[in-house]
Amino acid sequence: MPNEALGLIEVNGFLGAVVAADTCLKAANVELIRCEVIKGGLTTVELTGDVGAVNAAVEAGKAATESLGCLISSHVIARMSEETKSLFVKAEQEIEETKEVIQEVVEVKTTTDETEKILREMKVIDLRKLAYTLDNVPIPKSKIKYANKDKLVHALKDIYGRSEN
Repeated sequence: MPNEALGLIEVNGFLGAVVAADTCLKAANVELIRCEVIKGGLTTVELTGDVGAVNAAVEAGKAATESLGCLISSHVIARMSEETKSLFVKAEQEIEETKEVIQEVVEVKTTTDETEKILREMKVIDLRKLAYTLDNVPIPKSKIKYANKDKLVHALKDIYGRSEN
């Protein structure tokens, strides 16, 4: 993450997060890190970019979400410390590590039972992250966050079973 500023907009509900992210991305040259869903309907939109661009984007996002009545708070951190940056880089690294593990499973051409065992050992959140990164998952992207472990394992096992043949 070579950019220097971090912008955070906390909103109530998914609608507010979508509006905030869309407005911010249209208002300035910023990059969306992610929308982190927190319990109770709170969602934090995380942005990065140049200090001026992040300030402009957060102000635009604040205005848009205030008009919807879902803004909780917002903040811009200019010149993030390396420790703060590592919080966001770690999440990206975890997704890449999960992809690598699954790629190893595919390359070894494990049996369907072995693949299922590996998938069942994974946490549900990691299964969901993996499902989001794949294009051929039989679960619609909008339903992945609601899928339980059995459904995710079954869907992912089917994908890797097909790739073995």
